[in-house]
Amino acid sequence: MAHCMACPSPSPSSPQKSSLIVFLYVDKLFIIILNLFMNQFMLYAPLILASLALILCLYACVRVGQFINASKGLDWDAVANITGDLATTKKTIQTLNNRLNGMHSPKLADQELMMQLMQRQSNQQMNGTIKNVGG
Repeated sequence: MAHCMACPSPSPSSPQKSSLIVFLYVDKLFIIILNLFMNQFMLYAPLILASLALILCLYACVRVGQFINASKGLDWDAVANITGDLATTKKTIQTLNNRLNGMHSPKLADQELMMQLMQRQSNQQMNGTIKNVGG
């Protein structure tokens, strides 16, 4: 094995120096790439966000304009009629839901209770056992 003049002789510290140089080179290259990427990101991200905000603002303006045009011919009488119709519809839906859920008892139960009460009163009158209670 012949040593040439251009090749330095291997020493115990030379592998550490070469790995340190490679590490610094890779580290600087990473910082440069990261810096270029961040510059591009900082350039295009606000531009995209501003464009998105402009589009959403224009969309909101169109929606408000449509609402104003739709409610131009609306006067207070129409609002009162709509409110009344809405209340009637709500009451109808509540009644229907109560019937479907079984919570709304039919009027027959009330009538049966009244008939039983009247029969008891008539029975008590026939027997003469009606007493006034209270003072």
